Amino acid sequence: MPKTEVLRAYRFALDPSGAERAALSRYAGACRWAYNYALARKTRAHQAWADRRSAYLEAGLSEAEAKERIRADGAELTDRIKVWDHHRKTLTLTVADKPPLPAMQCPAGQEALVRRLAAARADAAGTSSERELLAEGRAMVNALKAQAFTAGFRTPTAIDTSALWRMDRDLPQQEGGSPWWREVNVYCFTSGFDRAQAAWKNWQDSLAGRRAGQRHGYPRFKKKGHTESFTLFHDVKRPIIRLESYRRLVMPGLGSIRIHDSGKRLARLVERGQAVIQSVTVTRGGHRWYASVLAKVQQDVPVLWEHVHDDGTRTSYLSRTQAEKAADNGGHVEQIGRPTARQRAGGLVGVGLGSHYLAALSSPLDPADPATALVQHPRLLADSLAKLSKAQRAMSRCQQGSRRWSKATAGVSRIHQQITVRRASFLHGLSKKLATGFTHVAIEDLDITALTTSAKGTRDKPGKNVKAQARFNRHLLDAGLGSLRKKLAYKTAWYGSQLVVLDQGEPVTATCAKCKERNPSSDPSCSTFHCPSCGAAVHRHENSTANIVDAAHRKLTTVASDRGETQNARRATASPGARKAPGKGH
Repeated sequence: MPKTEVLRAYRFALDPSGAERAALSRYAGACRWAYNYALARKTRAHQAWADRRSAYLEAGLSEAEAKERIRADGAELTDRIKVWDHHRKTLTLTVADKPPLPAMQCPAGQEALVRRLAAARADAAGTSSERELLAEGRAMVNALKAQAFTAGFRTPTAIDTSALWRMDRDLPQQEGGSPWWREVNVYCFTSGFDRAQAAWKNWQDSLAGRRAGQRHGYPRFKKKGHTESFTLFHDVKRPIIRLESYRRLVMPGLGSIRIHDSGKRLARLVERGQAVIQSVTVTRGGHRWYASVLAKVQQDVPVLWEHVHDDGTRTSYLSRTQAEKAADNGGHVEQIGRPTARQRAGGLVGVGLGSHYLAALSSPLDPADPATALVQHPRLLADSLAKLSKAQRAMSRCQQGSRRWSKATAGVSRIHQQITVRRASFLHGLSKKLATGFTHVAIEDLDITALTTSAKGTRDKPGKNVKAQARFNRHLLDAGLGSLRKKLAYKTAWYGSQLVVLDQGEPVTATCAKCKERNPSSDPSCSTFHCPSCGAAVHRHENSTANIVDAAHRKLTTVASDRGETQNARRATASPGARKAPGKGH
């Protein structure tokens, strides 16, 4: 089998003592504080920009003209930041005995500043004043950036926020500082800044239409007591994050903490040099603390896709889609290896995700057991609903903020966490069976958000069958169909199979699998599909899975393939040099 390097997370349930649990909470609190600190900086800068834009719009300028005017107002300050930042970077490389940066293109109007800073570097060359000059350059860059943020000319990035925090961290708490920062690992703050940057980018991408899925709202501040999480890093050449024996995990600043699970699998990979630990993310879920250890693992995969460049160099990819995307600029794609014998025997499977069954398969998971073609819903939430309702009623009778209320809240959180863990375990097992048992796994592109939209309606136009729709939505969300698709996306790449996602709106439920005629009046709630054209009467899930298989075959044969010439929409050869048959394509 070909071998490649993949990022894999190994999740362990921690078993901390009382003091260790308090330390974990303190680290998570520092990460939450850093997130809120960064988000406050970004919000103030964005509000200043919005105020400037509103002033220009009220003056009669258009949206584009207002943005261009703001850009022009901050051009001089932006150019000064570029000059000072180049000065800082040059001194940093000089102090570290590294090759200097190439000369920068001098911005218009900054020639005098560039000459003055160059002369200062020349005078300090080889002397002890270089470090003093570097400290002065860092302070000046940070001061200019803070001025630009306050004026609304730019929004601070995670690196900018980290630099500003280092200037303020020793100030008293009343002045916005964090004098307690030495009590925790500094990566708690770094991970908080990175998460704020990711949340801000998700909002901007969603606002601009660059992010698919549900619209992201404006980033909100995190409240104490909700999700508690932080990430720690280390130098991989001098690792601190490691497994001590098979039952203890060592993390920087926290020391050695016992784990419930066995870390034998990851520890042996590290011992053999097949895995390098990159970071660890610690999260509290209910009454448990979990550690997800991220590692680069040398893994055997049945199928690997290589992008062969025009010069002969090769770049490996786990998925064919990534390799073909890289080949858009030149070169071609080659398949290395082939699926396992079990996958080749399974072939392509159509998976119909729905409400009556969690998954209806065109081929059974176990060839010796036809009953495995239907995967029942685990109904984890439904089975725990009575216990959960009782715990929530007990919590509602307590005074908010009291000790009894805290204890009751922990009980509700514990039930939710147990449901989440069991659901994830079930979906992990199902997704692995699908990924390892078939060459292709075809599923529909379901819009879960639209399917589970509330039917409550408005006061003027109230919805119909609201309670029934609410039960249906709860049942569908309990299945975790979105989580199953995410797990299939990366597991099919790991185990050498391919995930085929049909186009949204593919009429697999309203089309006859035998004659291919559509029946728009077909009732989805009826268990039997009746075709008015050919008179066929088959079980609805059998008809749907057969249509999913047919649609997947069409999707695979009409895209670029390594097994022959690509076909066009008419199933004709799409090669520009191929001769056209009479009456076709003229």
